[in-house]
Amino acid sequence: MRKVLMLLLIAMFSVSIVGAQDASLLIDGVNKKFARVKDYQADALIDTKISFLKILPQKARIYYRKPSQFKVKAEGIAILPKQNFDQLFELLSKPASYSAFVTGFETDKNGELAIVQVLPSSDTSDLVLAKLWIDPEQDLIIKSQLTTRSNGTVSIRYRYGKFAEFALPDQMEFTVELKKFKIPKAVSADINSSSKPANSASDAKTGQIFITLTNYQINKGISGTVFQ
Repeated sequence: MRKVLMLLLIAMFSVSIVGAQDASLLIDGVNKKFARVKDYQADALIDTKISFLKILPQKARIYYRKPSQFKVKAEGIAILPKQNFDQLFELLSKPASYSAFVTGFETDKNGELAIVQVLPSSDTSDLVLAKLWIDPEQDLIIKSQLTTRSNGTVSIRYRYGKFAEFALPDQMEFTVELKKFKIPKAVSADINSSSKPANSASDAKTGQIFITLTNYQINKGISGTVFQ
């Protein structure tokens, strides 16, 4: 009996090691693509679909510079999840800051995707858990589900075009938990101050934010004053 238990423990340990190794290879493939990006800027159209908000699509300009400078300049009020695309890459670029395991596979229109669970090592991190669906053929994250302390669970779907070689998407579709998602103070104040019919509360539990990115300029250099 003891021998059987020992063999089972060895088998489980071996599977976990293989899963971790596979996860490292998958994440490394994605990281190598984004590592080619020193900076970028792009035009963005942000379309917010939240039941209790009436916001027209907003035009914005997105700026990024390594290692972690990120800024959005919008013409109006832009509602964006705190967990932007580049924050995920910032975490993944530091293997010592998390543990990762392949937990399964899923068939998608993109083909077979590997499901990778990423657990940050720091207890103070806003990110509690990340679940990634990675296309091993293209080295791209197709979907992610981020469980956070500040905004609940945020699910993201990525669609790529001609900048897939840099792991930069043409569109991101965010699905957020409305009870936990933090609305900007300016919008929140406007909602609270406006009179609404008693039956206007929505039963919707989630909302969606669509970000379409165009006119990428990659590795052209961005002044530090942009981020001040």
